Amino acid sequence: MEGNKSFILLGTLEAPYGVQLLAFGLCLPLFVVTALSNLLVLGTVAVQRELHKPMYAFMCNLVLGDLIGCTVILPKQLHIFLTGDNEVSRASCVAQMFCMNVFICTECVTLTVMSVDRYVAICHPLHYHAIVTARRTLLVVVAAWSFTAALLVPLTILVVPLTLKDNDRQMPGIFCDYMGFIRLSADDTSVPEAYSSGMVALLFVLPLCVISVTYCKILLECKRTQASGFKRKATHTLLTHSFLLTVFFTTLFVSILVPRLVRNEPNARARNIRCASQFATFFIPIANVGIYFFRTRALRKEAATLLRKMFPSGLRDSRPRRVCAIVK
Repeated sequence: MEGNKSFILLGTLEAPYGVQLLAFGLCLPLFVVTALSNLLVLGTVAVQRELHKPMYAFMCNLVLGDLIGCTVILPKQLHIFLTGDNEVSRASCVAQMFCMNVFICTECVTLTVMSVDRYVAICHPLHYHAIVTARRTLLVVVAAWSFTAALLVPLTILVVPLTLKDNDRQMPGIFCDYMGFIRLSADDTSVPEAYSSGMVALLFVLPLCVISVTYCKILLECKRTQASGFKRKATHTLLTHSFLLTVFFTTLFVSILVPRLVRNEPNARARNIRCASQFATFFIPIANVGIYFFRTRALRKEAATLLRKMFPSGLRDSRPRRVCAIVK
């Protein structure tokens, strides 16, 4: 029972307290801006009827996963920076790694669905509204979350009963993850390790294959079609989606591969490299919102309209007052 109720030690930057306060000062604004910007996108799409379209529904699915990712990890690290207390209970660790994997899985599945949606919009524009209906969009969103739960719940059930080692409770990273938890176990972990490896292959190999096929078909359609308007629309769509893909897979591979390459190094510098590489994960949510605001004019317009409604005195009345002052 002691192994089931024990605490786990999360990794963090090993530096003087002043440096940790500096890290806190950098991460706190990142967390606040990320949370507020993602909430602004969700609120804008929910309130503005002009954005009630399949593309924005998938975008909200992406944003919801981003919110889960940043809110379950960053607050704990901010607490560690301030207090130096890196202990986390076993139950909190299991919840954290489940939520973190929900973030990664929903991100991967949603990006795959969005690539198919863009393929239909570009290569079959006349049939798009007949194929991508509101009902089918809702079913796809529900299926994405159901697929994520179907993958993660069995893995969590396999991991929860494991007994931790008495002499090693140090999680090799800034957040709990399944492989890190498995390495702390004193039991036979061949089954959860095999399941986890198969899940990773399914989540990365299959989506990348689907995305590659859709991109190839879009590029072939662009080569076949001579209309400049079509090519401009296709280029805009591909650039926006490719930016999202690049940010997600680059940061994910950095946060996964770097810790495994340096995990056997015992010095503080290697541990700091592992932690720094995993912090890259938290740039995914803010990067997604930034890309959508930068690349989507309709979203910027409706977000500005929503903000004017929420803060009318500050955004709407300032200009008329200046005009009146000049007239007088």
